[in-house]
Amino acid sequence: MATVRCLLVWWALLFVLFLVFISTVTEAELGLGAAGALLGAVGADAVRRAEHPGLGGLRALAPAAASFPAALLQETGRLAVAVIRRLRGGQNAGGTVRLSVDPGVSPAAAAALLSASPGACVIDIRPAEGPQKGAELTMHLLDFPVSPVERALPGRRLT
Repeated sequence: MATVRCLLVWWALLFVLFLVFISTVTEAELGLGAAGALLGAVGADAVRRAEHPGLGGLRALAPAAASFPAALLQETGRLAVAVIRRLRGGQNAGGTVRLSVDPGVSPAAAAALLSASPGACVIDIRPAEGPQKGAELTMHLLDFPVSPVERALPGRRLT
């Protein structure tokens, strides 16, 4: 039902947009505009289905969400120190790590929670390999200490 609704809404919007931008309308142009709008609607629905993250498993993230304010304060301080160190000619202390997220946890929500703080940015999400059905997040970190959010997530750091 969501696909049909999405197709209809996108088709109507794109067709109206076509009508706004065309000066004279013949039957052939109406047919071409309707077909083009349908093609655009199919593309928009494909993008919606491909990019719409599943949000199941939010309950498992409650402890991580509760630890977010502490992580925000700590990582803002670390960011200030890293900027000062870099301005003085020092090296970056950060790098890339992988984090395994347990099954039943929404990897999209976990990635959003981790990336919302200044100390981490999730750059990739992949299904976990092997018998365990979780996810694997690849993160770029400001520095390597485990943040309160990461500590509260159901999972473990792999590298």
